[in-house]
Amino acid sequence: MRFPRTWVAGSLFLGLIGLSVVASASPEADRRGAERPKAERRERERVTRQGTGGDPVIAAAGDIAQEGEPSDANEQTADLILDLDPTAVLTLGDNQYDDGELSEFRDSYDLTWGQFKSITHPAPGNHDYHVEGAQGYFDYFGDAANPPDGYYSFDLGTWHLISVNSGEGISDEQLAWIRRDLRSDNHECELAYWHHPRWSSGDTHGSDEDMAPLWRLLYRNGVDVVLNGHDHLYERFARLNASGELDRQGIREIIAGTGGNSLYNFGDRETGSRVRISEYGVLTMVLHDAS
Repeated sequence: MRFPRTWVAGSLFLGLIGLSVVASASPEADRRGAERPKAERRERERVTRQGTGGDPVIAAAGDIAQEGEPSDANEQTADLILDLDPTAVLTLGDNQYDDGELSEFRDSYDLTWGQFKSITHPAPGNHDYHVEGAQGYFDYFGDAANPPDGYYSFDLGTWHLISVNSGEGISDEQLAWIRRDLRSDNHECELAYWHHPRWSSGDTHGSDEDMAPLWRLLYRNGVDVVLNGHDHLYERFARLNASGELDRQGIREIIAGTGGNSLYNFGDRETGSRVRISEYGVLTMVLHDAS
């Protein structure tokens, strides 16, 4: 197992630990000033529930389980989660390849990431909808996936989280629900996660214009962080507004399609792209409050 470099950007700590992409986030991290130059650190860092001051820890990735028996990468990312001991696990879509059938979930995903099912808050991807209505996905995750809509929200510590369903696109009905949910929420810290990234430098899928209405909605309502998958890589962006321009009041997007299925390459760098890594891993965030 490799232990590559780590990065510090302002007071938002992001680093790569072996196969684990690790972030400790505060909603005010980038609003206090522009991003500082990256600082390299050589020591190995660990973020677990211990040593975080009691703040919740989430582990997240998408594009997870290969078809058939679990791959080495599937087992390694599951081992990272086990070692991190998070409060919650977020899946960022395409949970089970190739078609998201219930039998595939039982033969692969369940043997690795399935051990965290009781603390998992899933989001579906396009591969989960290879079965009509994503029935295998909903049968596997049950009520945690909020069938049949597949979108929902919940609170974790001082943060409000929204799981968006982009598996077959985002309907006007879902956008209206997200708008109502955000307007009724009084948490200072908000995070949304789904499969298809609005912005991406990946050369396989790249930025998704279909996600523009959702990004505008989240930006107007002050959402702090967005997590995505779909491109099988890790990419962290500076805060961006609805036009994809640098904006200290914008949203921080992180792509972590690194759960274990396969890896993609990068193409041309999108505006605001700060860190780009093509390696299996798990994004981990410590959800600090606003203090």
